[in-house]
Amino acid sequence: MIRPIEKPELSECLYVLKMAYEDGAVRFGQTEENCPYRGRTRLPLSVFEKEFLDGFKMYGYLHNDKLVGFLSLSFANDTMRINDIAILPEHQNSGFGSALMQFAKEEAARYRCEKIRLGMIDDNIELKNWYERHGFKTVELIKYETVSYMVGKMEFVL
Repeated sequence: MIRPIEKPELSECLYVLKMAYEDGAVRFGQTEENCPYRGRTRLPLSVFEKEFLDGFKMYGYLHNDKLVGFLSLSFANDTMRINDIAILPEHQNSGFGSALMQFAKEEAARYRCEKIRLGMIDDNIELKNWYERHGFKTVELIKYETVSYMVGKMEFVL
């Protein structure tokens, strides 16, 4: 079941982000020095609360009444941005991420968006392939001096 997140649940959502993103942070050498908040694995609650208060739409995926997935969306003009889509590692490859992605696409249509954008580690081939299976295409590659990987900006056109 997918439902909106309430402010008291934000710390639980941060736990999902940390656990879901930790493997990538380690694999791609993210540190506090070279990547803000170590790829969101160390995101302070105060920053997360500000995103919530600034109007980011946040949703949780509940399985057996337990939060196992998280989705954060924001909107600008005709574009919806997926800020986070994260599933606890022990629940990955169970279809929960695909359900959140389908929900995001439905939200984009409901808000009359023309496209969905996201950023990700382009060198994470498995994740990039997952986004491509969901219809996303790379529209920009960025190389930051502080990290060894490429950041890919991906887009889905509705």
